[in-house]
Amino acid sequence: MTDTNIASQKRFGDAPYFVFCDHASNVIPAEMNCLGMPDDLLATHIGWDIGAGALAFALGEALAGETFACEFSRLVIDANRATDSNDIIPATSDQIPIPGNQMLSAEEKSSRIKNFHTPYHERLSAALDDFSARHADAFVISVHSFTNRLMGAADDRPWKVGLLWREDETSAQLMIAHLEEATDWTIGNNQPYDARIFNYSIDRHAGPRGLPHLTLEVRQDLIHHDSDILSLAAILAKGVRTIAAQAIEKSRDKEGGAS
Repeated sequence: MTDTNIASQKRFGDAPYFVFCDHASNVIPAEMNCLGMPDDLLATHIGWDIGAGALAFALGEALAGETFACEFSRLVIDANRATDSNDIIPATSDQIPIPGNQMLSAEEKSSRIKNFHTPYHERLSAALDDFSARHADAFVISVHSFTNRLMGAADDRPWKVGLLWREDETSAQLMIAHLEEATDWTIGNNQPYDARIFNYSIDRHAGPRGLPHLTLEVRQDLIHHDSDILSLAAILAKGVRTIAAQAIEKSRDKEGGAS
């Protein structure tokens, strides 16, 4: 893999907002022969977070910030998992077996970590270091999407957007309140996933830097069309700006109290 196949990055302006997407792509290198998967399945939520990459770039543009996106499928290796996680290279996804990921040797697993996971996180770390050096008030947003209905489920998941949090509950709760006021949607609080279990990239990059942040999960049928993506990006951008302003004010208050 070349460096450009690991991640893409675009700067839309000089505002202090950094948006990234771990599951933006369903691309599998040609030498992996689609991991034995048919194209129609790779186009579903099994291969990527549908619409998440497009939303991440739309949100970065709406915020006049920067967007950083992974350029390989999570079936190759999941960028949002720790290297010792059992499902970092999924043998199945939503009950569907992934032939090319069955019975991998330790050497094959190590090769994927070395060639994909490590360079992705090195690039993400370098991008955040550069961004933080230019913006003392940097705010980070991680974007994911989730299928409206899992295999075998009788009903759609009820949440339209979920806010996942572990370290920065304050920003998550403020965005939940913003979305509940701006829409009539059901908003998930650490739903459909719990960030205290699944939030590796934010925990690795935002938490240790002390950066205020959000992890967004958006139901895929909400961002099926370009117009829907742009509309949601505008709603989210308004909330992010308000939350970031409050975070900056709180930080200044703390600094004033400590002096």
